[in-house]
Amino acid sequence: MAKKVGEIDEHVISIFNLSIKPDTPIFLGETNVRHMIQKHPEDYAKYGDKIEEILNNPDYVAKHPRKDSIEYIKKYYDYRKQDYVLVAVRASASGNYYVRTIFVMNPIKVKKYKEKGALKEYPGKK
Repeated sequence: MAKKVGEIDEHVISIFNLSIKPDTPIFLGETNVRHMIQKHPEDYAKYGDKIEEILNNPDYVAKHPRKDSIEYIKKYYDYRKQDYVLVAVRASASGNYYVRTIFVMNPIKVKKYKEKGALKEYPGKK
């Protein structure tokens, strides 16, 4: 059973010129959670409980150039470093949007995103 964990709001729709309705729900299903635990176990263990927070109050959003996913990115700090945590959302075959994965971005990837102008500051900070 999938759980609603967020919405694609008018800010994200406007930034990427998406043709979807504002407040389109984002779901998280058991299959998605299993994928995250399998592919990114440490990142999921550390940030899995923050998925809703990241979706509802990201620092940045980005659009994956090839996978057609919307990426919600939030910075978290601890005493050693800062993590850019990415939650990817993608439409399913049925047209519903699901959290696909979560992971801490490699600092090199963050730098490349910044250099390309791919990290769009999220204007709707709550």
